[in-house]
Order: sequence, then structure tokens, then C-alpha cells
Amino acid sequence: MTSPAPAERPGVSPVWLVLTGILSVQLGAAVAKHLFDRVEPTSMVWLRLASSAVVLTAMARPRLRGRSRADWTVAVGFGLALVTMNWAIYQSFSRIPLGLAVTVEFLGPLTLAVVGSRRIRDLAWVVLAGTGVALLGLSRAGVTAAGVG
Repeated sequence: MTSPAPAERPGVSPVWLVLTGILSVQLGAAVAKHLFDRVEPTSMVWLRLASSAVVLTAMARPRLRGRSRADWTVAVGFGLALVTMNWAIYQSFSRIPLGLAVTVEFLGPLTLAVVGSRRIRDLAWVVLAGTGVALLGLSRAGVTAAGVG
């Protein structure tokens, strides 16, 4: 027996939500990069995550009571992953050019996509992306091992 399809909820298309999220992340990173002479990267991450939590709480109004220990474990684990990921990329932004940092960040998901792919044409996209990364890295302008790491 199959379960019924979820009810359609009126609202914003998921595509627009994803595009808005991407725009928010990239614009936020570009703005933050120019503020590092006034605010340290770690403080910037704290400000960004705290403001995001306030906005998300105001928009979603999640129910906090009645959650299981497993629910809180997942939420705390996800929060720690977000903090670590944002801290690492902002440390990178402060040490190397923004375009290179974002490109290097993209290599992990690209690698996973390629490993999971079974089509030859996907290899062409990987070669193209790898060429772009190599070209960005060849300039060596401001590239440090700490920034890439």
C-alpha cells in the first residue's frame, strides 16, 4: 500500500528558495570578505550564524517543546557542522582570493558527483571544472597552503 502524496502547500516555489539561498550565501561571503579588516573571520561567522538563526526562527517558528533526544542530537550535530563549515570557509576567504576559495570548496561535491556518476559525458564536465581550478591556481597571486587547506 502506498502512502498518499503530501498536500500541496501554497507558497514560494522550492526553486526560488534554493536560488535565494545561493544568492544569500554568495553575497554574504562577498560582503564579509571586505569587512575582514574590521571584523575577524571567526566573529563574522558568529554574527552570520546568529543573524541567520534569528531570521529562520522568526520565519519558521519551530516548535521546541516535545522534541526527543534524537531530534536534539540531530539539530546540535547539524549546527556544529554548519559552524565548522562556515568557520573553515571564512578562514579561507581571509587568506586567499574569494573566487579560488569558492572553487576549492566546490571540488568536494564535484568529486562525489563524479564518483556517483556512470556517464562518460560527466567526465568532460570534470575536466572542464578541473581546468578552471588549475587556471585559478596558476596565478599564485595570494595563494597560501593555509588558505587552500
